[in-house]
Amino acid sequence: MKDKTKKSIANSMETRTKMLPYLPYLIQDLWVMGASVGQILSGIESLNLPENSTVLDLCCGKGGISVQVSKKFGFNVTGVDAMSEFLEIAKQKADEYDVLHFCNFIEQDVKDYVKKSNNFDLVILAAAGAVFGDIKHTSAVLRSQVKTGGYILIDDGYLREGSKLTDRKGYEYCLNYQAAKDALLNYGDRMVAEISTSEVSMHINYDYHKLIEKRGAELIQLQPDMEEDIRKYIADQAEECDILDKEIEGMLWIIQKTKNLS
Repeated sequence: MKDKTKKSIANSMETRTKMLPYLPYLIQDLWVMGASVGQILSGIESLNLPENSTVLDLCCGKGGISVQVSKKFGFNVTGVDAMSEFLEIAKQKADEYDVLHFCNFIEQDVKDYVKKSNNFDLVILAAAGAVFGDIKHTSAVLRSQVKTGGYILIDDGYLREGSKLTDRKGYEYCLNYQAAKDALLNYGDRMVAEISTSEVSMHINYDYHKLIEKRGAELIQLQPDMEEDIRKYIADQAEECDILDKEIEGMLWIIQKTKNLS
């Protein structure tokens, strides 16, 4: 794996590159990492897309969204992620759910994958943070992957009133509600749905942290030389939960691309 890809993954998962080999162990109990799958599925269902629709799931991880979208709707889903260990699990899950023939998992840095425009019916970016930079640029990247009339689904959030996280790594691009919405619609597209995910996400994040904490204690016994780094990762995850609970309003945005840029 290239150094730039390692850095990209580490940034999206809010850790250091030296921790990447240990992430599969630490998050082995998590199939979907931070996203609200139930709300994502409900949001997609509301679009009434035809059965043969094509979906792009960027930063697909272990395929928790890709597989369940294929299973529920019969869509052809392309999942892209740079972690080979995660993609192996995604393939196993697709086979388990009998949708392997609907799913195509690609091992690649998502930043490289999106350099070429595509023509999907729907693109999903869920709980991936600022992998593409600020919201305006993220919107430009995502809309380049769908056809005109297609949809963009982003599971992310915005700063609550009075919050300011510009100095916090991973949150430097966070905006308040109106600024975030304006950036998402900067290219003249249509907001289809805005669904609050805060209540669901809060429970998901705290439950996930307990599982990570448990695996972290096990990993320290197996890798005592990494104890300091593992404990820091766990502490960072706890801080992340606190920030998401107090500073960020979780939001699922669904946007329809209404025109091509000239």
